[in-house]
Amino acid sequence: MNDVNGQAQILAFLAEHRRDFGPRLLDVPSGGGPVVEGARAAGYDVVELDLFPRPRMRGVCADACAPLPFRDGAFDVVLSMEGIEHFEHQAGFVRECARVLRPGGWLLLTTPNVLSLSARAAHLLTGGRVRSHGFINEATTLYKRDGRRLYHGHAFLIDAFRLRYLLRLADLELRELRGTMLSPSSLLLAPLVPCIRLANRTAARRMRRRIISEAQRIAGEGRLPAEALAREMRGLANSSALFFSKKLIFLATKALHARPGTPPPAE
Repeated sequence: MNDVNGQAQILAFLAEHRRDFGPRLLDVPSGGGPVVEGARAAGYDVVELDLFPRPRMRGVCADACAPLPFRDGAFDVVLSMEGIEHFEHQAGFVRECARVLRPGGWLLLTTPNVLSLSARAAHLLTGGRVRSHGFINEATTLYKRDGRRLYHGHAFLIDAFRLRYLLRLADLELRELRGTMLSPSSLLLAPLVPCIRLANRTAARRMRRRIISEAQRIAGEGRLPAEALAREMRGLANSSALFFSKKLIFLATKALHARPGTPPPAE
């Protein structure tokens, strides 16, 4: 499937669940194009938010790294395609997405996969995740400046584990992880997968022991049982999408009720 950015999968998912989700959709950051047009054609009332104005943009110009200019629970769906890897304040952005979602609403987020086998090899060799971009620097990584507002390139690439962590802290549950187009160079490295899975098994066991030890130290309200969490993390670590896809699609939902111990929103 030649769907490098996941646009076809996102549109199919939105069309399939239109009656379940509700019509209010926030696209942030919004580049317009086929996803926004397709979502509107499917019956969604799309509000666009982007840092810089664009002709025929139907929404607001605002900084996605600042508090979003919408009330709590204003949207049924928040869509963020190829955005979070550009943001300085990723945790705040995820919390704001959760805030403007209604309980039970969905966050659909895509980002480059920095844990594909080819990205791991690139990191081993050069310290970077994307060989075609070279090293992060102020000359080529900073795309645009407008006064104090900065638009970065891929300066803040985030891996699946850290993004899942930010989702959970914002009371969002990762329901499904999908991949987009396969990476040919990652497929060439497929013989490494058994060794990686063995290492993942060891890491999951150590994590499980730490969870049990921590649960004995404190009450542990709102924590997943050690076995369930270890199983979830092991499944994520061994995901074929994680090994072989160029980009990832995160499908997450907002809890109907806040979990005990969930940190309050940032002021």
